[in-house]
Parts: sequence; C-alpha cells; structure tokens
Amino acid sequence: MVALSLCGVAKSHWSDRPRIQGTITTGKWKSTVRIQKTLIGSYTDPHTGDSLPEPTNLIAIAAGFPTRFKLIIYVENRGSTDLKNVAVTDTIKNTVAPREWHPVEGVSWYNYVPDGGEWDGIHFGFNELTWTIGTLTPGEEACLTIWIETLQNPEGKYEPTSGDEGDSQDLEINEGATVRATSTFAKLFAITEGITIHIIDDETPENGLGIIDTSLPCSTPWAVDAYP
Repeated sequence: MVALSLCGVAKSHWSDRPRIQGTITTGKWKSTVRIQKTLIGSYTDPHTGDSLPEPTNLIAIAAGFPTRFKLIIYVENRGSTDLKNVAVTDTIKNTVAPREWHPVEGVSWYNYVPDGGEWDGIHFGFNELTWTIGTLTPGEEACLTIWIETLQNPEGKYEPTSGDEGDSQDLEINEGATVRATSTFAKLFAITEGITIHIIDDETPENGLGIIDTSLPCSTPWAVDAYP
C-alpha cells in the first residue's frame, strides 16, 4: 500500500502548486511641468516713440521716450495627472519695467530700488513677479503676456544709452523664470534661462538709432521637471 501511494503522488502531481499565467495592464502615471519665455520684440517707432502694430529691430538710443517690448511666459502640464499650486516667479531687470499684463488675475509685483527706498516707476528699479496659476489639468497651458518698457538712467535718458557711436550694449530683460507645482506624487520645480538682447550701432553716425542684433522673437529652451 505504501509503494502504491507513493507512485500515485509521483504520477498524478497531487503535490504540485498550481500556476496561473496571464497579462495585467496598468496605467503609467507621470507628473510633468514645463516653462518657457519668449521675447517677441520692440513695438516702438524709434523715430517718434509712437506704438507700432508689428515689431521692429531698430531701437532709439538715449531717447526721450521709452521703448516697449512684448514678453510672454508659457507654462504647460505635460503629464497625466493634475498639477496644483502652480506658481511662477521672475525678476524683471533694473533697466526695464512692466506696464501692462494679461491675465491680470493672480499676478502681483513687488517693486524696489537696489539701494532701498521707494521706486518712482521711471528710473532704474527691480520688479519681482509672482504669478499664481492654481491648477493645470493634463495637457493644459497657461500664458502670461507682459508689456515692458525701458527706464531712464540717472541722466534722464531712456535705455539703451549705447549703440550710436560705434559701440554696443547688452539690455537685460529678465532673469530665469521659476515654476513650482505639486502633484499626487511629488513637488516639481523648473527654471528657465534669462533673456538679454544685444544692441549695436546701425553704422550711421549719431542718428540716435541702434539695431537689436539678437534675433527676435527670442525663446528660452523649455525648462522641465518630471516625476518619475
């Protein structure tokens, strides 16, 4: 009987563990935020100071009027989950200042002069931007358009003040814009490059005109943060 029992176990596989084969498909969740800045160009007639409908690569040097630029910041949710508490910070440099922006909601500025005191809105001063976006769903984009004007130097001339005597000047528009966001999985952070344009002489002596040598529109590379 013992021999027959052992034979039965060996041949019938009574002691084998059952194996189930199959395929399970799971969704891949990913949180991704990205940010980019684009400087469209100057919309000021360099001869008269009047507004232009289309941008120009000419710019007034040491003029009695400001030059107006259009700057756009883009933020996108490129992941598969909602992004919450999305906010952007940036610093507009001391030779230019924001005058108009859209959307107006969720945007605030802190203005100050490098040595302290109250900024008069015309002469050099920094402008720190806070743009509270809130929630971005997957594939959604937010866009902030800022109209920026050049400011006066201590002598009362609007920037740029070089580029009419065979010289040149870098005009720094803003620093890197930072975006922060939270998702179910992680906190995200990305920062762009800054934007600076180069002004050169138009080769006509002392005519009060320079050329924006930087190709416009000028866009920073997309700055991206993702998890996982």
